[in-house]
Amino acid sequence: MIKKITSAVKLMLGAMALVVMFTTAALAQDKAAENLTKLNDHMKTQLSLNDSQYVKVNDINRVFVTKAKESEKSNANKLDKAKKIKALEEDRDTKLKSVLTADQYKIFVANRGENTKKLKALLPAKE
Repeated sequence: MIKKITSAVKLMLGAMALVVMFTTAALAQDKAAENLTKLNDHMKTQLSLNDSQYVKVNDINRVFVTKAKESEKSNANKLDKAKKIKALEEDRDTKLKSVLTADQYKIFVANRGENTKKLKALLPAKE
């Protein structure tokens, strides 16, 4: 009888652990999505993006952040991670340059430091 109770308790604890794990993951995704929206909204205001540009910038930023997160979570050494992030930034800049007007791109470059801080908020914390 005690073994049955112990098994039931283990099953309940396992189920509770799964619920907590999935809830935490969902909350983290919600937070990341919220931060990405804030970044895109900031860029829309900062660069006076039209609706078409906003959609394209959103897609570019989403892909960049997703790949940057994957890179940060990888087991690569710091130098390799930095090189990967640099390559991702260059790719993002190229894509943004094709979406933005020349004046908008100049403003983007001039505010790169501020934008980088906002992007870092989307990446996982360093351990």
